[in-house]
Amino acid sequence: MTTRNLNSTWRDTVFNQYEADHAADVPFPIRYLIFAPEWKKDIFIEAPNKIDPPVFRRAVLDFVFEKRSAEDPVYESDHIKVRARVSPFKNKDTAPPAQDDAPTQDGADRREPGAAGYSG
Repeated sequence: MTTRNLNSTWRDTVFNQYEADHAADVPFPIRYLIFAPEWKKDIFIEAPNKIDPPVFRRAVLDFVFEKRSAEDPVYESDHIKVRARVSPFKNKDTAPPAQDDAPTQDGADRREPGAAGYSG
């Protein structure tokens, strides 16, 4: 009987992908986007230069140990750079207004007769 543990962490996923990319001789720099539950956000992990998989693994583990209790996972070493993905629409002030949210010219929220929810 064969048993395989198919559970994996985001680090396992990144390590496996890096090993595959390293073996396939993909062009560098290479950047991975993955969700990290420690920070409850997506992070970018960038390897600017081709390094051996054990060195990459050690660099990622060093990042995790150093930043595991930090609120912002910004990290840079000789081998990798890590930063959180920032959505361009995370801040409501910078997001373009949706068509339904556009204010009327006088600032009042008016609806036309026959519009859904209009009872006046």
